Formats: sequence, C-alpha cells, structure tokens
Amino acid sequence: MMRIVATHARLGADLARADVEVLPGLALFGVRILRANDGDYRAFAQGASFNRDMVKSIATLIMGECQRVNAS
Repeated sequence: MMRIVATHARLGADLARADVEVLPGLALFGVRILRANDGDYRAFAQGASFNRDMVKSIATLIMGECQRVNAS
C-alpha cells in the first residue's frame, strides 16, 4: 500500500509535493503534482515515469495528505 513519507513546500506551479513509498523498499522523492490543461493530474519525479493509473493513485494520496495537513 502506498504511503506518504514526507510532504514538502510547493514549488512554482505545483499543487503539492511529497516523498511517496510506492511499495516497501521503493520510494520516490520529490514527487510533484500539477494540473494539466485537460484537468487531469500530472505527477513528476526525477528519473521516473508513471502511467495514468499510477498518476491517479499518487495524486489522490498526495493531495489528500496535503489537504489534511493544511486543514490542521
């Protein structure tokens, strides 16, 4: 199950930015979530690429955590 390791301050056009443990032993650092012109999320991490289903999963996780943290 994916989980947030840490959240970070947004940069530029980012909606959110976080480190994500995708699987035990596999983490992506500095994953950036942006909104594309078509309204879909885009996820970027240096040296990584994601298919649409993975972007949706990662974006949902990160956006939910950032909203929870910002509401606190």
